[in-house]
Amino acid sequence: MKSFFRRYQLFIVNIVSASGLLATSDLFVQILYEKRETIDKKRFLAALGTGAVMGVEGHIWYSYIDRVMAQRTWRDVFKKVAIDQTIGAPFYALTYIVGTSILEDRTSSAELTSDIRKNFFPLYLADCLIFAPIQLINFKYVPAFYRVPFLSLAAFVFDAFISAYKHEEKPMTVPEQA
Repeated sequence: MKSFFRRYQLFIVNIVSASGLLATSDLFVQILYEKRETIDKKRFLAALGTGAVMGVEGHIWYSYIDRVMAQRTWRDVFKKVAIDQTIGAPFYALTYIVGTSILEDRTSSAELTSDIRKNFFPLYLADCLIFAPIQLINFKYVPAFYRVPFLSLAAFVFDAFISAYKHEEKPMTVPEQA
């Protein structure tokens, strides 16, 4: 058992940190933001399951990026951030939207398409604004072993935002400028 954990330690840490923090942030939203009397267990479990999938994605994605660009020069760091924001971030946004929708029984193509149309662009834009600077720190200073847990911890507030945004009864709007 020890050798199994030692061999897959990074993989397990990535899954546990991503799923645990995504689910905890959703719980935080349900209790403090939405002020629910009872917890929506299906939604909580959907966040937990989607977080596990995102932990696997993060493990594979960041291992790949680190193999392709192993140095921590500023040039490589900026390349990693650009690649992560153009390839990784849209994939993560889709995983979150589709994963939580499916696990919340919104499985028809019309429901999935509606969820993607409503949520993708705002979540992707917020991701780019928030995570580009965080990824600069991550790729430059955080050792590869801690990359996904660092991102999961940094993402706690963002995850609360996306949970609140996706489950908002009435869509959030940006006020028009006069």
